Amino acid sequence: MEGRHAIVGMDADTLQACAGIPARTKRLDSRTEIFSYEIKNENVGGMQFTVPLFGGGFKIAGSGSYCQAIIRLVDGKVAEVNYTGDNDDFVGKEGVCAPIVRGCLRAHGNHAETSSR
Repeated sequence: MEGRHAIVGMDADTLQACAGIPARTKRLDSRTEIFSYEIKNENVGGMQFTVPLFGGGFKIAGSGSYCQAIIRLVDGKVAEVNYTGDNDDFVGKEGVCAPIVRGCLRAHGNHAETSSR
């Protein structure tokens, strides 16, 4: 969750330099654009059990397998970051999403503001 907040305020060019080119983009209006980044974790490990009577299941020592980071930019700067998908990992909530912004955190010392000058 720290990574999500750390890139708020980062400009679009810096974001793309550290996170890569987004899988998809969409311009919503003259000021707002959406960048979509995706990661699929093929090596999830663990075991998953599903009990049809209860309509759900649970995992033991496994991790999520997919994350989509939806980044909203306003006036060329990151305004909001949301994660979707089966993205909880055994290391924590939304752990599958971490690699999407990890490069930005390493490159810019967890301070997006310094990279948006």
